[in-house]
Parts: sequence; C-alpha cells; structure tokens
Amino acid sequence: MVVLWHTGSWAEAYPEIVACANMFWLPSGTAWEDRLASEPGTENFYHGGADEIVPGCWKADPSIQKFLSDGGTLSQLLDIFINSTLPYITSHNRTVVYWEDVLLDATVKADPSLLPTGSTILQTWNNGPNNTKLIVSAGYRAIVSSSEFYYLDCGHGDFLGNDSSYETLGPVPKNGGSWCGPFKTWQTIYDYDITYGLNGQEAKLVIGGEVALWSEQADSTVLDARLWLRTSAMAETLWSGNKDESGKKRYAEATDRLNEWRYRMVSRGIAAEPLQPLWCISHPGMCNSNYI
Repeated sequence: MVVLWHTGSWAEAYPEIVACANMFWLPSGTAWEDRLASEPGTENFYHGGADEIVPGCWKADPSIQKFLSDGGTLSQLLDIFINSTLPYITSHNRTVVYWEDVLLDATVKADPSLLPTGSTILQTWNNGPNNTKLIVSAGYRAIVSSSEFYYLDCGHGDFLGNDSSYETLGPVPKNGGSWCGPFKTWQTIYDYDITYGLNGQEAKLVIGGEVALWSEQADSTVLDARLWLRTSAMAETLWSGNKDESGKKRYAEATDRLNEWRYRMVSRGIAAEPLQPLWCISHPGMCNSNYI
C-alpha cells in the first residue's frame, strides 16, 4: 500500500481499497489488476506512482494502526506495496516507472533490493540535477521532470485558502505564494540540461524528460496557453539540444523559430501564448537583444 495524493478519484469507484477518502488517499494493489487488464496494448511502461506519501493517513486507518502497533514501520508498509505491485506489473511485460520518492524520500522509502534497476525507472521532480545524479549513480534509468524547470502549473499563487502571508502590505510572499514558483518561462525550460553534472555513463541512464501540468489551477479554459509554447521549447531542447556547434546557447535563433511556430499553431486553432509581437515576424532578428 502507498499513500498517493493524486488518486482520490479511485475512492469513487473502489471505496474498499482506499483509506482516508476525501482526506488523504491510500489505494492498495487491487485496482492495478483492473488497469492492466483494461490496457493490454503494446505500451512497454506502466507508471506505479508512489509519490507524496502522507504518514498521517496511514495512522488514521485502523488496519494500518494495527500493523504499526505490531512493530511495523511506514517504510515496511511501502515495501509491501512495492513487493505486491511491481512483480505483477512486470509479469505483464511492463517496465515500472515510480516517482523518485520510493528511493529518495527522507521519511518513508522502499528497500532498494525491491527495486531492480533492470525493470524500474525513477521519475525525478525534486532538487533539480542533484536528484537526477542520485538516481543514475544508483544504477537506475531516470525520467527528468524537475519542478524547478519543468512544472508548467507553477507561479499562479497558492490554491489553498487562508494564506496569512497575504494579510499585510509588504514584500510579495515567497515565490508569489506558489510552492514551485516562479512561473517557468520558455527560456527557463529551454536552458535546462537534464544531464548536467553527470559523467558519460550516467548520462546514458537519463532516458528523457517530461513537463508536468498539474490540474489544481488548470482546466480546459487555460490548457493551450499553459502548454504552448513552453512544451515546444522543451521538445526542441531534448530533441536537438539547446546549443549551436560552437557550444553557445541559441536563444535568439530559437526565439525566431518558436515565435513563427506559435503563429502557425494559432492559425490551426491552438491558443498558444504569444512570445513576441507580430511585428517581429515581419522583421526577423530585429527583436533580439543584440538589436536593442
């Protein structure tokens, strides 16, 4: 079993496998069978989640209270979840993806012996290149989704109410009230090197990156603008790199290219956010900083 913030909807369909419904969320392994059976396909990967464990939820559940009172630990409880789900998923010829928390969380983490490097990929979202280094140096393949660079929902304030930091006139709350602020500009995303600080062998274990747009403050009314063109910038830097042949970052060239791409997307009905005034399209290069 494992607490996941992001699976509360499971309680609507599978109330028997969720503890702390509408408080914190704790699905067991039962629903995995239904998901795998309903998604046979040819997809080789299956995301097992396992991030943001909430110990308070476990302690509020009677069956888990007994487990803990009998001498069990929270990490052992996570081990049970991993040991029951990972073999089942791999038996369907899937490679399991877990969030990095299963290995790197400071409070509750799984026994590494239960996470074979050959069939486990870890997705990192904390501490930028530092956690990527920890993952690949342990022999795991990594997917990079650093919240410091790749979280597209950041910078729009806190979605929780009663934030006392807004009560007085004074300095703007840290990060504008958003835990992962500030807003991640396309330049921030384009600049990030997902293999920074890694040696050649470690870099080979970084199999890619993924931007994340969580839905606490995003819905269909803002989806296009939140995704594009920042996701396009991420795609280019991962596909083609962000440096020219001399090793210099090619922001000016990328700006012209992405700006043209933005207007092309708009003409196709995609409400991508603007990068520059339309005038810049008619005067290539004139909006770059070396002309200003």
